[in-house]
Amino acid sequence: MDPLTASSKNRLKTLGAVAVLIALFVLPILGLRSYSTSIHNAVRVPKVARAECGLVLTGAPGRIREGIALLSQRVFKKLIISGVHQRTTLADVFPEVLFYPEIDLENVILERRSTSTWGNAQQSLPIIEALQCKTVALITSDYHMYRTMRTFHAIFPASISILPYPVSSQRLLKRRQFPFDTRYWGIVFDEWTKYLFYDIAVF
Repeated sequence: MDPLTASSKNRLKTLGAVAVLIALFVLPILGLRSYSTSIHNAVRVPKVARAECGLVLTGAPGRIREGIALLSQRVFKKLIISGVHQRTTLADVFPEVLFYPEIDLENVILERRSTSTWGNAQQSLPIIEALQCKTVALITSDYHMYRTMRTFHAIFPASISILPYPVSSQRLLKRRQFPFDTRYWGIVFDEWTKYLFYDIAVF
């Protein structure tokens, strides 16, 4: 065997091994860092002053409370809570609603069919259109806002303006205190993998 040929093969194997290592480790790390930046940029927005409708997505603590509080402050006239279980009532998902006597419960609509962010957008759109809302305050957790906005922009018509209203979470607050917090990077990884799927199937 020609020694030069053997040497060339060894170099190709080494380059191949390096390429595999980059694909397995370096690219995901860069992807996570980039997605982390996207998450933080998505929540650096002014708080919504006024909208015609509010739309809160279930799935994490604080979201429904924020939506109800904004409704009580008359930031919007109607509130849709998307992703509620079939037999669940408003009192079930938010018992504290009794402490908001200024709220007309007819202005709170429960969307019961969706089970995902994509479903939230699909199932909420007919309600938004029926209410004739042209501006919608979209309420969800800060770490969830980037993927949610991309999803809703992909499904909602351009005639409906979507205004992000991120709800602060301990997960992003901890990031400022502990740059290498594993719980933070765990949620970034979870959101990033979902985003990659959405990038193929939804966006």
